[in-house]
Amino acid sequence: MHFTCKIIILLLLTVTVHAQEHFSVHKYHKEIYGTGYQAEAVDEPAEIIPLQFDKAAQTGKLVFGFLPYWEYPGTLDNIHWDLMTHVAAFDFQVDSLGNIANPTGWPWTTLINNAHTNGVKVIMTAVNFDASELHYLLTNSAARQNFFSKVSAKINAYSFDGINIDFEGLNTADRGSVVNGFMTDLTNYVHTNHPGKEVSFAGPAVNWSGWNLTGLAASCDYIFIMGYDFAGSWSTVTAPPAPLTGGSYNITNTVTSQYNGCPPEKLILGVPYYGAEWKTPTNQPGATVTDFLSSPRFYAAMDQQQYYGLQWHASSQTTYYIIPVYSYFNQVWFDDPRATALKFALAKQYNLKGVGMWALNYDRTRPELWNEISKYLNPSSVDDPVTHPSTFSIGAYPNPFNPATTIQFTLPERGNVRLSVYDMTGRAVNEKVFVDLMAGVHQEQLDMANMASGSYIVKIDLFTAAGIRSESLKVQLLK
Repeated sequence: MHFTCKIIILLLLTVTVHAQEHFSVHKYHKEIYGTGYQAEAVDEPAEIIPLQFDKAAQTGKLVFGFLPYWEYPGTLDNIHWDLMTHVAAFDFQVDSLGNIANPTGWPWTTLINNAHTNGVKVIMTAVNFDASELHYLLTNSAARQNFFSKVSAKINAYSFDGINIDFEGLNTADRGSVVNGFMTDLTNYVHTNHPGKEVSFAGPAVNWSGWNLTGLAASCDYIFIMGYDFAGSWSTVTAPPAPLTGGSYNITNTVTSQYNGCPPEKLILGVPYYGAEWKTPTNQPGATVTDFLSSPRFYAAMDQQQYYGLQWHASSQTTYYIIPVYSYFNQVWFDDPRATALKFALAKQYNLKGVGMWALNYDRTRPELWNEISKYLNPSSVDDPVTHPSTFSIGAYPNPFNPATTIQFTLPERGNVRLSVYDMTGRAVNEKVFVDLMAGVHQEQLDMANMASGSYIVKIDLFTAAGIRSESLKVQLLK
């Protein structure tokens, strides 16, 4: 048997997650929330204040939030400047010729000045979701140069601290060297003409085809990973929009596999402040979808769940609730504060550059997500529920298996661990010891290719100052 040690935050069980390659929640929310929206006039003519200090340099971590125009100016009353390092104004629409249109209600001088006074960088988000327009922009030298010049003009006019490129729906052929070359040229242009300004890219959670993500990371200052859109309006069964574990694709896989090879200091893990609601014939997770109903924002889901009872989905480490409606059910899946905290912990464990969200003000006046950001930026040494879970457990996926399975175990406290495997006669057939493991969920690859078919017992012993605790699990090798 061979064990490969990989420490992760969450336990990996099974859940079927459906993702769609070209779906963009940024585009979808613009259609449902942004169409026809007119921002209230709140910004008085004023000189724009430049960035007064760099909070990100002080915190050592980034908190990067997209602020869509349909949440402005409401977010001015709700944003916690002390817990942000970057605000990305969404969206500066880009056409195929490289021209840039301002978002509704621009200029947001109050936002810019409040942010800069608090050391928070303001980023312009350049957006296009049309494959043919993007192909022309990326490959036509005149259009590229026009875009670069327009970006420079925006930076000068509004004291932007950088630009985020949100180009989604790219042709497969444009996702590799084409977009990476474009980003390299843009980054060099911005760095040369505006030293200290940042260039970033809104990247996919899964490399379905064509992306060279290590090259993309090298082409810019950092990537905002859109860690969502695993389920939505296209789904045939209910599932979490952002599963942390379970199935073939999840956020843990995004960080450890999809972006493997990318320097962690170039990655920001974005989390969803929204969910998905479906009509279903049953109240069970994974039920067949008969209709997609809505994409509720965090505040609305949290307000509603208190009437129906929030349920924890163990295999994905996310939450959902069920609304009975006559002869059918509505299922609403979203990340509650616990699920969000676990994603922040994943980012911290893998030393990512920071965390972010789509989108700011989707929580309105609710404090829960700000509290989790505070814990992320200011970790406490005492009883953090993210790093100190209350349960001690063990699981396996798949089970039965052939020839390998993944053993997951949750440690409620820090200690030494012995993982042992026994056959049904009680004979130990393998043992491995891990020294000073942190509280949290850990994962071991168990390869039994050289063992005979049959049942085995996997046992975890946790050694702490208080004594020894043990958990065991029966697994089945089928050849």
